[in-house]
Amino acid sequence: MNAKVVGITSLVLLAVLLVAVNVLAGAALRSMRLDLTDGRLYTLTAGSKKIAQSPVEPITLTFYYSAKAAQGRPQIEGIAGRIGEMLEEFARASNGKVVVRTIDPEAFSEDEDRAAQAGLTGIPTGTGDSVYLGLVGSNTVGGREVIPLFDVANERFLEYDVARLIQALSLEKKPVVAVVSSLDLAGGFTMDPRTQQPMRKPGWAFLQELKQLYDVKTLQAENLVIPSEATVLLVVHPKNFNPKAQFAIDQYVLKGGKAIIYVDPLCMADEAAAQNRMQPGGADLSSNLENLFAAWGVGFDPKLVAADATLGTRLIAGQGARQQQILFPPYITVDQRGLNKSDPVSGKLSSINFAMAGALTSKAPADPANKGGELTPIVETTDNSMLLQASAMLALTDPNSVLAEFKASGQKLTLAARLSGNLKTAFPQGDPAAGATDPSKQGPAEPAPGESVKESTKPAGVLIVADVDVLSDRMWMQQTAFGAMKVADNINFLTTAIDSFVGSGDLLGVRGRGEYTRPFTRVDEIRRGAEQRLRAEEEQLKKKAEAAQQRIMEIERTRPDQSEQGVIVLTADQQKELESLRAERLETRKQLRKVQFDLNQDVEKLGARVKLINIGLVPVVVMLIALLWAGLRALGRRSARAGA
Repeated sequence: MNAKVVGITSLVLLAVLLVAVNVLAGAALRSMRLDLTDGRLYTLTAGSKKIAQSPVEPITLTFYYSAKAAQGRPQIEGIAGRIGEMLEEFARASNGKVVVRTIDPEAFSEDEDRAAQAGLTGIPTGTGDSVYLGLVGSNTVGGREVIPLFDVANERFLEYDVARLIQALSLEKKPVVAVVSSLDLAGGFTMDPRTQQPMRKPGWAFLQELKQLYDVKTLQAENLVIPSEATVLLVVHPKNFNPKAQFAIDQYVLKGGKAIIYVDPLCMADEAAAQNRMQPGGADLSSNLENLFAAWGVGFDPKLVAADATLGTRLIAGQGARQQQILFPPYITVDQRGLNKSDPVSGKLSSINFAMAGALTSKAPADPANKGGELTPIVETTDNSMLLQASAMLALTDPNSVLAEFKASGQKLTLAARLSGNLKTAFPQGDPAAGATDPSKQGPAEPAPGESVKESTKPAGVLIVADVDVLSDRMWMQQTAFGAMKVADNINFLTTAIDSFVGSGDLLGVRGRGEYTRPFTRVDEIRRGAEQRLRAEEEQLKKKAEAAQQRIMEIERTRPDQSEQGVIVLTADQQKELESLRAERLETRKQLRKVQFDLNQDVEKLGARVKLINIGLVPVVVMLIALLWAGLRALGRRSARAGA
């Protein structure tokens, strides 16, 4: 046979063999996985595997994904593939207890009707179709849980969302979370200040998240009665809670109940109070449980706001062409640098957004016999922080001034903490509502025996957060073209805290997924340093320019008696000073523009170096290594021939 024919036949057979091997490998090795990513991002956590094996009865997960309608949309196709793979991982880990079905709900089909009926949210495509990317879970006893739309832009929450859904279908009875607040968390109707007509007010999204996981019971603060079946008590913005409500919280905690308390020195989400900010006396946007905290050994000053120049959040300030991105220290994005790694609530999270938060401290109770509880920080600022007056922040007109006048205290501030140990009551005289005629009194002199406890019957379990805005929608989610997207772990922090009290340890481990994107921390450090250095210079130049302008106006008003036909006549010295001031003002403005221009120069230089390394240096290094390797091989062959 001709050598050429043999060669061609061999190539054809090799191609056929290659295809056959790929097909067989895809079928036979489908269950094999090799995850080499940092943090094993594509491998289920131990908690997820336990949750997958926990159902007593089989659970069916129906993944609705509009594959045909999503063609040509790489963002949706990529996340859908990731979800499909992850669902298969759950099914594989469940040993048959979790069954996965995938349905493509084409337009105007019965599958699309079923998807809409199940409560899934379609992503409009602009062509009249909708792309569905949701999950419906069901068990054999009629339970149903739904993820209406997966976060397309945030993979960190995918595994947690699915694990949470499976766990909810596995539980025989949901834990009871009792919620009490001075805010209208559930929404409803309010009066539009512009039209004076009733308008719909949406509820807080975090409450809907809780209802997917727990049996949520909303309580009234005015006549607070905490149900005995409550697993966790959630207190949000306890503004002006009456003594009866505080006593109920006090007794619930002392009797072993678990509580999560959100207080705030400046709650921007308190819309009812914010409307009065321009009236005499201003607005009171703070909340506190002063009596309880004083007895429990917790210090919290509602007049002070925490700020951090390292963890400050970037905001857009100014209007029109003068808009600029600034670092605003009172809005703090706490990342791994401020999260307590050893605590199960904060140790697995990535970032939490705070706005005008307060600071918690340990403070010895006034009674020497009362040692108070142990306050353990779980969310902190860096030492590049300081405390600001809440009243000044409420009246703030120039956000730039905060960074320009910032002076670091050199100490970390506690934004959230866990309170444990044996506590004593804040109401040693008993129930303030039992016979008290004066609401300011803490209680009667002779309380009825057995109605209240004086100290903890078991070690306390309380978590305190010095910010309420951390729960507001704008701090942890954004509306995009694809629906709502989670941008921070604010609500994961809350649900993790609840789970830690409920005792569901499996779900705690699922939250610790690594980042799929890596932030440029070096760039952030350079930008923060440049901003803090240049903002102060910018403020000085602004003041200098304003002073020059003020002096010019004073000179022009100096000698109105010597005006001729409406033109002010100045002396030679005044004219000389005026020209000097105008030149100074012009030079100051030029310097100010240069400072503003130079703000991003360090970052741009770093970017240029990175590009040079990636585009120029790395290929050169690879080429040199290849040439060296080729030279060594050639040298080896010559040595081999010489030896032969």
